[in-house]
Amino acid sequence: MFSFRKKKIETIRSNWAKPIDKFRNFDLISLFHKNISTKLDESELVDNKTWSDLNLDDIFSILDRNTSPIGQQYLYHLLHKYEKNSDKLTKRFKLIEYFKNNSELRELLQLEFARLDETSSYFIAPLIYGKLPSRPKYYFLFFALSYLAITSLLLIFINGSFLFLALVVFLTNLIINYFFSKKIHQYFAGFSSLNLLFITANKINKIQNNNISELEYLRNKTSLIKNLNKKVGSLVIDKASMNDMLSGLVAYLDIYFLYDLRKYSTSIGILIKYQKEIQQIFENVGQLDVAISIASYLSNQTNYCNPKFSSVNSISFTDVYHPLIPDAKSNNLDELDKSALITGSNMAGKTTFIKTVGVNFILAQAFNFCLSKSATIPKLIVKSAINRSDDLESNKSYFLVEVEELQNFIKLSKSNSKYLFLIDEIFRGTNTVERLASSTAVLDFLNKNNFVFVTTHDIELQELLNHKYEMFHFSEQVEDKNFYYDYKIQEGPTSSGNAIRLLEIKGYPEDITTKAKDLAKKFV
Repeated sequence: MFSFRKKKIETIRSNWAKPIDKFRNFDLISLFHKNISTKLDESELVDNKTWSDLNLDDIFSILDRNTSPIGQQYLYHLLHKYEKNSDKLTKRFKLIEYFKNNSELRELLQLEFARLDETSSYFIAPLIYGKLPSRPKYYFLFFALSYLAITSLLLIFINGSFLFLALVVFLTNLIINYFFSKKIHQYFAGFSSLNLLFITANKINKIQNNNISELEYLRNKTSLIKNLNKKVGSLVIDKASMNDMLSGLVAYLDIYFLYDLRKYSTSIGILIKYQKEIQQIFENVGQLDVAISIASYLSNQTNYCNPKFSSVNSISFTDVYHPLIPDAKSNNLDELDKSALITGSNMAGKTTFIKTVGVNFILAQAFNFCLSKSATIPKLIVKSAINRSDDLESNKSYFLVEVEELQNFIKLSKSNSKYLFLIDEIFRGTNTVERLASSTAVLDFLNKNNFVFVTTHDIELQELLNHKYEMFHFSEQVEDKNFYYDYKIQEGPTSSGNAIRLLEIKGYPEDITTKAKDLAKKFV
């Protein structure tokens, strides 16, 4: 036991402040969120399209240094949720910083959380947050038949003729077990790990610390947790650790005495009675594991801050950067009180920049930190239209998909909530004249009560939206016969591009580049 703990603590220490490269089953990780999100308003949650557009599965993976599946599930949910309560956000980050600076306590907790590092732990959430399973209607018969089975065995020692009764009872219980076991065994993984959760919570109660409310809550529930552990813990017998002969014997005894059916019925009753308390135990463990996980992530970030949430419609970032890009270039926004129209070359950084802004708005409202030196932002719900493609199954073209996405933005903009709309290459699926006309009308409408960050190659939009949008651009840098990207956003509209110069650098025939220059002059 000592050597196991020693090895585990060495692993915990070696993983600190490092991303953990492991397989993540998002179907299982998302189970808690799927069960709890149905009770929340859509305006409280990051929608699936925005989650996908902003690569939040990947961002989750670099934040996920959790020890337990419960921590993973809780992190996944928090990253989906806009926390509107500022006090909760402040408390959440305070706990993160506390663990960042208290290695002894976090390691003690991680050692206990390691007990939950089993696939079955993912199934606790649907058990305690999903639709509660019901006890069989005549469950009291399980107890009656179990007692009859015991009695029949004892009577055999008095009179051998009672062997017939024992066989009748066995066959009866065999049929009952066969009929009901298929319905209840799907819950056994959840109950098994629920017991591990109670054991873990009971162990955590022994850690002396008066600074963390989650630990204080668990200490206050010590008697309840011990009682739950005692009653639920007897439900699942670990047959896997037994040899074949012993596990076979236990299986037959289970059938004869209806052990699983009786304990299942008892455990369901306990779950119904103490559901709220069990959910709170689950969430407290999740909060602790997540706080340690985020503390590990921030320990190797040199540039992060607590955002200032402002009621003024103005956005400011100093040296903001994207978490998924190694040695990412940082950028600034200084008291931006308008929507932003961003032009520039392909691969110059336009799309990455609007993703950077969106990701930091979500991190700010989930965990109270931004990846920047400073940030002053309003609380906005992020909606994106970035990655788009034809929907062949629904027989929708690329353009129709975009039309429907922006139509949804228009509907949302009429609500009382405030939004940050991220739009990449607006209406690029149609002709130039209609693209400019439609883009101007839609962007003008969305700008009325919200912030819009939109990228485009249509520099004509700069003049059409000049008074309502702030102009920014990215561009490649061309020096002699070399070109490179500095990925730095620049204020103001772009006057011209370097596309033809790039063709020259790449060795296009002079006939083509000369003709392109002449045509460009005519189009201006």
